Order: sequence, then structure tokens, then C-alpha cells
Amino acid sequence: MKKKIAMLAVLSTAAAMSAVTPSFFTADRTSVVMAASAGWVEEADGWRYVDSDGDYVTDSWKKRDGVMYYLDETGEVATEMIIDDEYYVDENGKRVENYWLSVYNEENMDSLDAPEYLWYYFGRDGRSVKSKWAKIEGNWYYFNSDGHMLTGKQEIDGHTYYLGAEGDGVRKSGWVRLEEDSDDPDQTGFWYFFDSNGRMIENQIDKKIDGSYYTFVDGKMQTGWFKLPQEENTASSSDAAFAPKEGTIHGYQYYEADGKRASGWYDIEGAEGISAEDETFRFYFRNGKPLAAETGIQVFTVDSKRFAFNERGEMQTGMQVITLEDGSTANAYFGDDGVMRTGKQTIYNEELDEKQVWYFHTDGANKGQGYHGIRDNSIYVNGLRQDAEKDLKTAPVVFEGTTYLVNSSGAIQKASASSQSSLKPELGKGFKDVKDANDKIWIVDVNGVVQQ
Repeated sequence: MKKKIAMLAVLSTAAAMSAVTPSFFTADRTSVVMAASAGWVEEADGWRYVDSDGDYVTDSWKKRDGVMYYLDETGEVATEMIIDDEYYVDENGKRVENYWLSVYNEENMDSLDAPEYLWYYFGRDGRSVKSKWAKIEGNWYYFNSDGHMLTGKQEIDGHTYYLGAEGDGVRKSGWVRLEEDSDDPDQTGFWYFFDSNGRMIENQIDKKIDGSYYTFVDGKMQTGWFKLPQEENTASSSDAAFAPKEGTIHGYQYYEADGKRASGWYDIEGAEGISAEDETFRFYFRNGKPLAAETGIQVFTVDSKRFAFNERGEMQTGMQVITLEDGSTANAYFGDDGVMRTGKQTIYNEELDEKQVWYFHTDGANKGQGYHGIRDNSIYVNGLRQDAEKDLKTAPVVFEGTTYLVNSSGAIQKASASSQSSLKPELGKGFKDVKDANDKIWIVDVNGVVQQ
């Protein structure tokens, strides 16, 4: 309601003059006074602004001493109020600039996700920042269409940002761990990474960050075994379906607990559904991928040493049948440290409960493979020395169509050039008789070949 300050002035003046010179006025006469000039006037209850007609100005902005004030519907200076959902006046009625304001959130308190307070920011022109980013004192904030500062994880213009906890609002960059529900009761939160523009790295394999590589699915940093999407360079989604080769580790990568892509040796459990459960195996990773045989067991060189790995990527020890590049196979032996052994090796055979002597190539393309042939007066078949059983003392061995006689130490039994067989003297020199534990007599020549 507008009030005529001029009328109040007339009434006040008439009352004063009647007290001094009452004969000048009568009850039915009206005094005529000049209308007050437009401007600010101070009254008992505060400042008001009158127009040239002497009326209180209402619902309008007016400036005094360089400061803007809002006159409400009664003409009084509004205080501590948001005006037109755009400006704010403080306890003195001054329109604020570059000013943070928090307001108790009364509307959505039934929602568990609703903030207790709503934050606004009024810029240099006094207007509430809305529907845009604003850089304030070196930090970036985002305000929605209502002017509310957003917090938490937010989707803005097709990108995901993290704007801090309630009451914070600062756009984050770098690593952020967020507490979130998970199917795994031991998993209480996930790590996310936001680039220099605050954008979350959502689905990316082997993103290089500070010299290390990380993989993200739906923004979540991956740890442990991760199945790569087939024929893709980026992760698709957390529920992507894959079709790995049954029982193999191919297509998997491994990431440490801190998310870094694995490199080098690790003693860890194998991938779920691939390796035996609750067992630790030794793996070697290059660029996150485990060395693993395409088929069977294959040999790989690590730091100039040779190691064997199966299709599950598990390092092998002991006697193994390895698959060669051409698809053929060979015997090989690997120590407890996994390193391929060469040369002469004495190896315990658990099944036979006995020690056996083997020989493996020491160099060349066949290095580490079981030796096949005669060397050092012994016969080796795919690496295994052919020995007579101890209780027989000697026994015949057929090697490449020829029968030789060997003792329990694998030595080929040979005749001297001057020796002669008593059983068959007609053979002449260069033969000798060898009796085994069963009193059977074998006749051998200077090469150890059994004479029939």
C-alpha cells in the first residue's frame, strides 16, 4: 500500500501552525503545501524513498551512497532477503556483491541426499550465478538453474565432475576416493581420477597418470585381474560380457592394489575361474599382461633367463614337457626358482621314487631341451639317461634301431679292441662277454652294440 508522505507532512504542519496561530485555519479549509522532492528520507523505522509525487517507492531498487537497496511492498528497505530469485540484500539492506550465502534447506529435508544448506553466490553485478561454472578465488564451482551450488558427483554437459562434499563445492582434479556401496562387503569405496579440467576419466584402459598406467570402468579405478574387452581399446561398462578362451589367462591384465598396471614378478592368486582357488602362483607381467603359453607350456625369456608358463600364466617348476614354436614338444627342467636348467641334472622322480640323470642342451637353438643321442658313453633319450635297473646290473637299450648294453650308471658296456668273446670265439677280437644279474651273457662289440 502506498502512503502519501506529502499528506503526512501537511497534517503535521497544520497541527504545528494551529498551535501557534489557530486563527489562520478553519476546520473546512485545506492547506496547500509543496510536494516533497524525490529522494531518500529517514523516518523513525528506517529509510524510505519517495518519488516526486511524495509517494513511497515500492518493489524497486534505489541507490544511496553508491549502494543499491531494495524497497519492499511497503516501501521499507528489505533486509536479509533474496530478491526476485536473483539478488540478495544483507542485514543492512545492502545489495551484496561477490558474496556467498547459505540458506537452510527447508523444502527437501525428507530426502536423504538433500543438503542441509543451499549455497548461493552473487557475483560482481550482484546477480546470483546460475546454470554455469564460476571461478571464485581460484576455485571452480557450478551453480544450477536455481543458483544452488552443486556438490558431489555431477553430470554436467556430458561429463562427470566431482564437486566435493556437502558445503564444499570446489571442482576437484586428480585422485578422489568416494565412499560407495558395492556388492563386495569389503569394498567400501572406489578411486576416481579427474583431469585438469575436472572431468572424470570414465572408461579407459591404461590411462597414463604420473608415469604409471591405470584402467577405469564407469570411472572406477580397477585393481586385481581385469578382463580386457575383445578388440577394443576402451572399457565399455562394468557389466560388459566377455568370451575368453576357456581356461586361459589370455585377454587379462593385472593391476596392483593402488591401481598401477603390473610389471615384473608377482606372487598372487590367479584369475577367478582360471586358476585354482585360494592358491598363490608366480606370474610375470609385461605391460600388465601375464606371460602365458598359447598352448600347453611354453618358454619365455626374462632378464636373459628362461622360464616356463602354462596357459593360465602360472610359472612352472620341475620337469615339464614344453611346446616349441613349430608345435613339437621337448622335455625341459626348471628349478625351484623357475629358471630353466641346462647340462647334466640329477632329478628325483616322485612316481618312481628314484633319482634320474638327465642332460639338457647347453647352448644353441635347442638350449634347455632334453638331449637325444649318445654322449659321454651314455645314451640319452629326449634328455633321460638310459640306465639298467640296479638289481640287473646291465640291460639292453634299443636306440634308433640299434641295441646297446648299459649298466646301472648308464655307461655303455664296450669291448676293447683286443678282447675276445668266450661264448663265441669265432667272432674274433673286439668282442667281449658281459653277464647280468640273472647270469645271462651278453656279447658286445667295441661300440657296446649287442651281438645277436
